Amino acid sequence: MNAQPDADVVVVGGGPAGLAAAVGVALMGRTAIVVDSGGDRGPGGRAVMMHSGTLRVLSTMGCADAIVAEAATIDSMETRTPRHVLTTARFTALPGPYPFAVTLLQARTEAILRARAQELGVRLVTDRAMGVVQDHRGSAALLEGGASLGGRYLVGADGMHGTVRRAAGISYPDTGASSGDAENLTLADVVAPGYELRDRAIILTGPGGMLALVPLPQGRLRVVANLPEGHTAPTADSIQSLIDTRWSPRRSDRPQISVDEVVASTHLRIRHHLADRFRANRVLLAGDAGHVHSTAGGQGMNLGIRDGWYLARAIAGALDAEEAAQPDKADALLDSYASNRRAVAARVIDVTNRISRIMFPPAPFRPLVYLGVRLAERFGAGERQALALSGLLDTGPDMLRSSSQHLLAEPSGQRGLA
Repeated sequence: MNAQPDADVVVVGGGPAGLAAAVGVALMGRTAIVVDSGGDRGPGGRAVMMHSGTLRVLSTMGCADAIVAEAATIDSMETRTPRHVLTTARFTALPGPYPFAVTLLQARTEAILRARAQELGVRLVTDRAMGVVQDHRGSAALLEGGASLGGRYLVGADGMHGTVRRAAGISYPDTGASSGDAENLTLADVVAPGYELRDRAIILTGPGGMLALVPLPQGRLRVVANLPEGHTAPTADSIQSLIDTRWSPRRSDRPQISVDEVVASTHLRIRHHLADRFRANRVLLAGDAGHVHSTAGGQGMNLGIRDGWYLARAIAGALDAEEAAQPDKADALLDSYASNRRAVAARVIDVTNRISRIMFPPAPFRPLVYLGVRLAERFGAGERQALALSGLLDTGPDMLRSSSQHLLAEPSGQRGLA
């Protein structure tokens, strides 16, 4: 370890979680370096949806206005069969300045966060972390080029396949929440002129499988469906056929969907992992490095951004405590972050697994499951789901809550233009 650190915090990983951590650190008056290989993030870089609680955090970072201005606005998330609406999560009933969700390609969200980080003086380094070392004074990322970058703390935000977690000796067990073919998803961003239901995300379940229709900016539509592994890359015709098979155009309540072009597509297999701890001395985890789960409800990027923000606050508080010769307080702050984020991730995994069980019930029990969900809707299930998905209940670690209220004051949000 170098006697003099290169920055207060070194963040490995330049995705939403890592950039959120770096922006937060800089806003707290501390220095940060982000190390990222700059390569394609693959399926993990395909997130689009941001919920109300995440937008509030992004507003505190000074990023929400730019994101909302570019994004498509989603007022509700409708779960249905080809015949019936099962439940509707209405985001318009949520409290606060962002009574909606938005969709924006992850690359654009990262670009906005990256620009904010640079504006705040964060140093961005293009390199690959190959290992981590640490002692009682700090931690350092060992880079592929042979150099190292040291900080008083190191953040591992380098995804589920990242180096930091493994180098820190943190295990990443499978949570065991697998649904067979439900785990194999095709994502296609398509041009579908004439599609009118642009105020809602629709998730359809039925004997033919799952189909999700999520409006995107610029009039595009994301189509998500479970398909077996090994199929060919989707075309406009194959996506059209898939939609028509799972939601017949003969249904009077089906919107007009005419796919003209596939702009981008990918195939991914959902994994389910939760790190056994989010802290190893001066190394802390955020985002997919600590948790991955079903895409149901669009929770992954949201949770990662909030991880990054709360971790930045915890580290800033720990640095203040260390400089005041209060090492026990520093440890307590970081432990509070680690236990809180693991608990929140576990709750999100539970929510997404429950949604997945509705989407993929065993065939003999399908009618009973659908009936149960429709009955639950009469007793406020949709409202409860909207609140659970929104992230508004995720108020962060106990030790940060009282001191962070002024940082999460009501921001002046505005509705985005689809």
